Amino acid sequence: MKYLEEINQELDYLSKSSKRGIIVNTTAKQAPSFRLLPRRAVDNLLISTFMISEQEILKDTLEFFDGKVDYIFIDIEQKQEINLFKIAKEVVQDSKLVSIKPNDITLESCDLLLRNQFSDNLYDKNIIIIGTGNLASKVANRLAERQASVHIIGRSKEKELKTVKAINLFLPKYNSTIKVFDEFPKNKAADIIISFLSGEFKDEKKLLEVIDKNSFIVDGGINNFSEDFINEMLINNINITRLDTRIAIPYQMLLFHKDTKIFFKEVYGKGNLQGIPLVSGGFIGDEGSVIVDNINLPEQVIGIADGKGGLKSNEQLTERDENNLQGIREAISISR
Repeated sequence: MKYLEEINQELDYLSKSSKRGIIVNTTAKQAPSFRLLPRRAVDNLLISTFMISEQEILKDTLEFFDGKVDYIFIDIEQKQEINLFKIAKEVVQDSKLVSIKPNDITLESCDLLLRNQFSDNLYDKNIIIIGTGNLASKVANRLAERQASVHIIGRSKEKELKTVKAINLFLPKYNSTIKVFDEFPKNKAADIIISFLSGEFKDEKKLLEVIDKNSFIVDGGINNFSEDFINEMLINNINITRLDTRIAIPYQMLLFHKDTKIFFKEVYGKGNLQGIPLVSGGFIGDEGSVIVDNINLPEQVIGIADGKGGLKSNEQLTERDENNLQGIREAISISR
């Protein structure tokens, strides 16, 4: 079978590094039973990527790589009937099993792409989002929070209005609201057009009216634009790109990043110093606990816990609280 040849070839590729991993995901679209996707790399970790939607192929692939790679990253989002993570939990014994959320990785990739393209300045940029689903909504919310002027166009007016209303409910209080495409400013060109559909966009004529030579177009859904539309963009030297989610590979590795490990090992938690209770890293302590910056090696005293998740004011401090604060400050001073 062809897929067995391909996974063997990928193992040969991964063997070039001392740290190896695979990613297995699926898609909300009509999915192939098996497809090899672009390879990825983070620092010295090499990763092969597969799209799988057939249970037996998934089991074969997982059993083949289990113990031969350090990490097996599995799509936790159930976009097809097959439950990748559930099966992986039953099959994987020796490699480290890690859940990933491809939709979040896609969001971060799109955000990074635009920040890079516009020198991290999306303020007041006129942006059109094509789509009213999960990813389109997340991207619209993210860009609106970056103070862009966001307009949504969907497959129906009803979906447009519902999506816009829903996102606007939880935007920051003083944020400009998201609008529907029909409210796009007249005689203005779109700085950015992003498509996140599960199929081809059928109303490209509307877009042509708001595109100029400076517009930046992102096909986030892949194959959302027709061949004629793409050719017209290329002929007119208009920047159009497909979203490559490899941009945000480090995002899915944050759980194993050294700073994350240090936080959970050294910063977060509760303890005591010279018999005085300490909490750090957001850990909610009992009333009277001293809040510090680092549970293992404190260097900064934040205050006294009120037992409700907050800090006591100076007026609320008891004599015991004052003594505990002084005791921790002295201990920190001596340790320096």
